[in-house]
Amino acid sequence: MNHFAPALDVANAVLYEGYILYPYTASAGKNRIRWQFGVIVPRAYASSGTGEPAHAQTEVLLECEHDAHVDALVRFLHVERRQVEAYSGSSFEPVESLAIGSRTYLTFDEGVEREVPLSFPVSAAEKTAVPIAFAADEKVEPIRDERDVLRGRVVRRRWSLHGVITLECEPVADRPALRKLRIRIENQSGVVPGERSSALRTAFVSSHTLLHAHGGWFYSAFDPPEDGVEAGATLVNRHTWPVLVGDQRVDSRRSPLVLSSPIILYDFPAVAAQSGGDTCDATEVDELMMLSVLSLSDHERSEARATDPRARAIIERAERFGPDELRRLHGTLLQAKHDPPRQPDPPRQPDPFGALDLPAMDCVFVNGSKVGRGSLVRLHPKRRADVWDFFLDGKVATVRAIHQDVENQMYVAVTVDDDPASDLHDWYGRSFFFYPDEVEPCKCS
Repeated sequence: MNHFAPALDVANAVLYEGYILYPYTASAGKNRIRWQFGVIVPRAYASSGTGEPAHAQTEVLLECEHDAHVDALVRFLHVERRQVEAYSGSSFEPVESLAIGSRTYLTFDEGVEREVPLSFPVSAAEKTAVPIAFAADEKVEPIRDERDVLRGRVVRRRWSLHGVITLECEPVADRPALRKLRIRIENQSGVVPGERSSALRTAFVSSHTLLHAHGGWFYSAFDPPEDGVEAGATLVNRHTWPVLVGDQRVDSRRSPLVLSSPIILYDFPAVAAQSGGDTCDATEVDELMMLSVLSLSDHERSEARATDPRARAIIERAERFGPDELRRLHGTLLQAKHDPPRQPDPPRQPDPFGALDLPAMDCVFVNGSKVGRGSLVRLHPKRRADVWDFFLDGKVATVRAIHQDVENQMYVAVTVDDDPASDLHDWYGRSFFFYPDEVEPCKCS
């Protein structure tokens, strides 16, 4: 039995987040600066002042009996260089692309899935350490034309990876059945000289961890049971964050299964049941993405097919996208079947100008107070959309704009005052969006 199975759909979305982005072509600028999430670089590279970490650490509370044990699965991508080389008759020369007949071969970096399993008895007095060790490898595929003449080759090369995973469990004072579990991933690989793209050759990319407790329950790091609040405040999570996975109807604050993700998630995340496949963007809106892919030119689609097998699959899925798929996705709440029914939102305060026939509004009224651009508000998120609702609760923010959608729903766009980059966010138009009933007018400065 695979105890991690309920988490794999979300874990795979994390694994391939940002792997390749629309328009899914190697020439697109966004696909030349890749892999921004869960990157654990070699220690020597991190120490050179790059700002990227050489480790990730997860801490989570575990309620269990003395004979319980934990299974862990560390997953990441191992970068593989796909270099296309043209044959000149006497030697091979690296090229960005090579067209042979109707097929084009492109130089690009691919990702090979890696997994490192380990098991840990809770009663162990010492750390459990498991090595990460994947050998270097090189494979050569000749390229021949329709007359079987050698025209080039594709060289796939992987560099060796080395590191260590340590897992330990320590009791929580005065709570014999509660323990703090810590798992740490460190990259001890060598560094490939060059720019960041070279250093990624020996990085652990899109790293994340799955944990399953046999004979125990993990506490939510967001909303722990009352008896775990004090101990939960001592948890130290670096470059990753644990969320509960499973059926929250059983217990909304505990679960035997955890996904520690480098991407912001809330407890009990799930891939929408209506989603027909991954587009390497876990925040995707399937209908929009499929229609966008269909808008690509024939040349762009051809390049995307040659860029990566996953890009090819996205293009082919979009080309099969028809009226039935459109009807299935359009106007549908993307909510997993096992999610609990959403509670109705509390009634919003009536807008005094709501009856006016205006295409847009420059303000809203909250509890009788006018809120518009420049207003100070205190945030009180209610819909638990993601972890930002947890982080931003109680923060003071400045209103940058009031927006209205096609269904006449109003939104308050804000930047957070104690964010050092708030001026930059305002400059290029990045804001957090909240419903009017999620903000409280205030006069604080």
